Amino acid sequence: MNVELIDLGRAEDLKSVGGKALALGQLLRAGFNVPSGFVLPANSEAAIENVLERFDKLGADYVAVRSSGVSEDSKDAAWAGQFDTFVNVTKKDLIEKIEKCRQSGKSARARSYALQKDIPAGEVAVIVQQMIQGDVSGIAFSVNPITKNSDEVVIEAGYGLNEAIVSGEITPDTYILNKSGGDLQKHVANQTKKLSLTNGANEWVTLDDGDAQKLTDKQIQEVSGVVQKLEEHFKFPVDMEWTIASGKLFILQSRPITTLGVE
Repeated sequence: MNVELIDLGRAEDLKSVGGKALALGQLLRAGFNVPSGFVLPANSEAAIENVLERFDKLGADYVAVRSSGVSEDSKDAAWAGQFDTFVNVTKKDLIEKIEKCRQSGKSARARSYALQKDIPAGEVAVIVQQMIQGDVSGIAFSVNPITKNSDEVVIEAGYGLNEAIVSGEITPDTYILNKSGGDLQKHVANQTKKLSLTNGANEWVTLDDGDAQKLTDKQIQEVSGVVQKLEEHFKFPVDMEWTIASGKLFILQSRPITTLGVE
């Protein structure tokens, strides 16, 4: 069956594109800076030649391949870390990585998470996006997820690709910014390595200057401003995965913060 691949900016049906793609599609249509891409819908198989043709149209040597569960990123279940993501994927490896993303929806950790949340695991759509080679990357929370203080933005930042932070392989800087007063707390970490594209592969690179502040004060304000705009857009607290490449901020993912309890 010849299945239509969906442009990420047209991702609108949750049951087809999954929660991650749905949120990114909304942000693209609203004018936020999200890397371009396409979605292979859940419960469908597209012809290999169609997928490879769409890869070529992205005009990128490398892409990120991300799972997008149809029950993902709800206000009660964010599914963070439950599905697979692959970065710096080449055309040669694209079909294999798409299939691995599909299979991650049936993994033991995904089934366990669904059981814990008392929700169906559902199917998995797959996002293929232009790969951004981030200089600095991280996660930003529009509400402090630890203290639940809605007047604080929390930003985590580290050198290199965002997967290093998401996987817990490095300890990032943490910045806590007061929304109303502008007070800024900085906790600068000593980062000894970063994940980056080196010689055509994802490699860990040793750092000599990892004890420096990862974001400038101006960049901290920029990331804080964007995550607050996302909260305004979605009408609930969010965490945002982001990266900065050549001075430009990109949104990689946005999902609800599910640890706050009663809104």
